[in-house]
Amino acid sequence: MQPDDKSYIEELKKSLYSRTAPEVRTRRKLRFEDKPTEMQTDWEHEDVEKPPVELSQKYEDHHMSFFTKLLIASFIFCVLAVGVGAYLFFNGSNLISANNIAIVISGPVSIPGGEPVSFDVTMVNKNSVELQLVDMSVDFPSGTTDPDNPGRVLTSYRKLVGNISSGGSAHQTVNAIIFGEENLQKEITVTLTYGIKGSSSVFTKTQTYDVLINSSPINVSVSSFKEITSGQEFDLKVDMKSNSKEVLKNVLLKANYPFGFTFISSDLKPLSDNATWKIGDISAGGDKKVIIHGKLTGENTDVRAFHFTVGAASANDPKSIGTQYMAVEDDMTIQKPFISMNIAIDNDTSIGDYVGTFGQNERVEIDWFNNLPDTVSNMTITAKLAGNAYDKTTIRPDAGYFDSANDQIVWSRQTNPDFGAVAAGDSGKVSFSITPTDLGTASGNHVVNPTVTYTVSVLGQRTQENNVSGSLSSIATRNTKISSVVSLSGRVVRTTGPFTNTGLIPPKSEKATTYSVIWDVDNTANAVGSTKVTAKLPPNVKWLSAVSPSSEDIRYDTNTGIITWNVGNVGTYTSATSGRREVAFQVSFTPSVTQVGQSPDLVGQASLVAVDKFTNVELSSQQENLTTRYSTDPGYKNGDEFVAK
Repeated sequence: MQPDDKSYIEELKKSLYSRTAPEVRTRRKLRFEDKPTEMQTDWEHEDVEKPPVELSQKYEDHHMSFFTKLLIASFIFCVLAVGVGAYLFFNGSNLISANNIAIVISGPVSIPGGEPVSFDVTMVNKNSVELQLVDMSVDFPSGTTDPDNPGRVLTSYRKLVGNISSGGSAHQTVNAIIFGEENLQKEITVTLTYGIKGSSSVFTKTQTYDVLINSSPINVSVSSFKEITSGQEFDLKVDMKSNSKEVLKNVLLKANYPFGFTFISSDLKPLSDNATWKIGDISAGGDKKVIIHGKLTGENTDVRAFHFTVGAASANDPKSIGTQYMAVEDDMTIQKPFISMNIAIDNDTSIGDYVGTFGQNERVEIDWFNNLPDTVSNMTITAKLAGNAYDKTTIRPDAGYFDSANDQIVWSRQTNPDFGAVAAGDSGKVSFSITPTDLGTASGNHVVNPTVTYTVSVLGQRTQENNVSGSLSSIATRNTKISSVVSLSGRVVRTTGPFTNTGLIPPKSEKATTYSVIWDVDNTANAVGSTKVTAKLPPNVKWLSAVSPSSEDIRYDTNTGIITWNVGNVGTYTSATSGRREVAFQVSFTPSVTQVGQSPDLVGQASLVAVDKFTNVELSSQQENLTTRYSTDPGYKNGDEFVAK
C-alpha cells in the first residue's frame, strides 16, 4: 500500500468516528484511476518448436482409386439395366406380357332374367412364346343357375384350355341362366391362369363383361290400402306372375315388415317366422298369390314400408332365398282416425290386454271423440264379441241393442238419437258388461288360454265443403285374457303315505315323533312356469331328508330352516288328474314341556309363486300352518294332536 493511500484511509477513519468532524462523507470523493492489469491464463512452460508435418508421397497422386472406379462402373451398369428392362416391359419386345394376351367376350349386353344365355370367350396369345396349361375360370354374379340343372346355383365355371401357341387363339362357349331384377346390371369375370416354358411362376389375365337384366323372370305386385288408421286390420295381397319360359323351381316369398306391424294370419300358412312362404314351383306363365292379414299401429302421418322379396330357395338352407328374382316395396300412411276410440275394461284404460278371471263381471266402456272439423251424421258404433271365454248369456248392454245371432252390440241413432249428427269435437261414451266363463266345465272339455275379444268399429257419413258425401270408418280392438288359478294345499299323515312313521301318539314332551307332510299344487286354465313353494320349520322340528318322489327338486337349508320346492312347470286343469304336482317329505317333532296340551306347528305357512305363461302375470297361493292335527289320516282319533307329559 502506498503512503498516500494510507494517509487517506486514516483521515477517513477519524472522520467516521469523530463527533466534530466535518461532513466529509458528503463533501469528499475518493479518486480512482484506471491502471492496466495483466492476468495469466495458463501455466508457464517452455516453448517447444514443432517439426514441420511431412505428407507421405504416395498420397500426392491425384488419380482415382480402383474402388472409386468400381463404384462408378456399378452405378452406370445399374442405370443401363433399369433402362433396358423398362423399355422391354413397356414395349413387350420378345418377352411374355399379360398385355399381349387378349380376352374377347362376345354375347348379349341385355338379357331377359331367368332365360338361358350363351357367351363366347376368345383367348388370343400375341406373345412370342407359347402359353402353357391355360386354365379359364368364369365367375358369375349372384342369382345365376346352371341351364342343365336350373335348381343348382352356378357361382363359377372352369375349363382347362391347354396350350396356346405364339400368335394362336382358343375359343370357349359359356352357358348360364342369370336372374335378377329388371334394369339391374350384373358383371361376369373371366380369368386366365397360365405358365410359360422354363418358368415355375403362374401368371393371370382378367377381363370383365357387363350385362343388363332387361326383364325379371317374375313380376311381383302388392295391393292394399294407401292410408289406414292406427290399429286398423287390413289385407296385403302379393301377386307373383312368371315371365320365364322355364318352370321356376322352389320359389320363396319373404316379407320384411315395418315397425308397428302385427301379423295375424295369411291364406297360405307361413313358416315359423310368419314372414316366409314356400310358394313351390311356378310354371311358365303361371301365377301365385298370398294374402296377408294384419294390423299396423303408429303415429299420425307416419309412413311405413313393406318389403317383399321373391326368389329360389337356397340349396343349403331351404328357408332362405339363394337366388333373388325380384324385390318390391309398398308404402302405407297412417292417418288419424276420424273418430278416436278407447276401450276401458274395469277402468283400465291402457291399450294392452286386460287380465281377468273366470266368473268375474267386467264392465267395458267405449269412449269416442270426433276428430274432424266437420259434422259426422248417422254414426254407428258396433262392438263385436268373440273368444273361447265369451258367454253371450252374460251380456248386459247399456242403451244399445245386443244382436246375439251375430254376437255384436250396436249403438245407432235408433238407440242413441244424438248419433244422428255428431258435431266437430263432440265426445261421448257407450258401455256394456260381460262375465267370462269356462264354457267347457259341463262337458269336461275345459277352455285353455281363455280369451274374450272386443272389436269396436265406427261408421259415419261426412259432409264435406263440396257437399259430396263420404263414408268413414274407424276400428279398435282389445282382449281380455283370463288368468289361470294356481293353488297350493297341504296335509299331515302318519299311517298313510310313502314313509313309515315312529314315535308316541299323542306326542309326548321331549320325545321324538315323526310325521309325513304332503304338498299338492293344482292349476286351471293356462300352463304356468317358474313355480316355487317355500316354508319354514319350527326350531323343534327336524328335517329327515326323506322325499317322495325322489325326482322332485326339494331342498332344506339347515341355517335358515327353510324348505324350498322348485316345482317348475305345471300343466292345465290338473285337479284330480295325473298332471297334479305332489311331493311328500318326513319330519321329526320333539315337543317341549311348555307345549303340553297344545297342537304345535310342524310346518309354518307355505307360499307358492308362479308365472302364467299365457298372461305373463305372477300368480300366488298360500297354505296355512300344518300342525300335529293329522285329521286327513284314516288312523287319526280326536285328541291325538295334543302333546302329553
